[in-house]
Amino acid sequence: MDFTKYKKYKKEFDFSYTLGAFPTIELLNSSFDVICVFIHSKYENKEKIEKICKEKNVEIFYNDKIINKLQTKESNLVIGVFKKNFLKLKNDNHILLFEPRDKGNLGTILRTSLGLGFKNVAIISSCDLFDPKTIRASMGAVFKMNVEIFKSFDDYKKSFKENKIYAFTLNENSIALSKVNIQTPFTLMFGNESHGFLNCNLEKTCSVFIEQTKDIDSLNLPIAAAIAMYKFKEN
Repeated sequence: MDFTKYKKYKKEFDFSYTLGAFPTIELLNSSFDVICVFIHSKYENKEKIEKICKEKNVEIFYNDKIINKLQTKESNLVIGVFKKNFLKLKNDNHILLFEPRDKGNLGTILRTSLGLGFKNVAIISSCDLFDPKTIRASMGAVFKMNVEIFKSFDDYKKSFKENKIYAFTLNENSIALSKVNIQTPFTLMFGNESHGFLNCNLEKTCSVFIEQTKDIDSLNLPIAAAIAMYKFKEN
């Protein structure tokens, strides 16, 4: 095995890493192509990962040097290596993220989406879905979902014309979340962390705002997305 190609992650790689035992196990139990798994000598609970790797015919390497080179500031004693694989969205209810920028927030939203039953997530951006920081924040949820990247909002709308789009943004036409008439299939659309508005043409969408007190300026993106998903989950 040539270990020299395994360096600190870069977006242009055709492979990525799972940092930690839990996301690595989620990877191993998915349909993704796993290249190999690295385990540190200090990792004590090897049996479960060894068993899955044996069943899946995935090579394990006990290599402290590689682990120390690849891991971030956190102590990760297990690292999985896998080929990137984008799964197309299915015709269903969707979550749509417009130009997300924070890897931790993106991963958190993916995990929340999966937990609330939304397995199809569209992203309008050139963001790196498979950055190890995003994968770790999602706790491996990305491996159980259909996540598709679109160049523009128009490209998304052309692909899914049947979906009623609810854009979470505050403008003169926004309707309170508690008063929204929910139609299916639907798309819940959220902007990024930097702007309180969606910088795109929202014609033929339904603008929605989440009621809150005047004591705060706004809710952060993962919290707002979670509240909206929970409300729409009732239908």
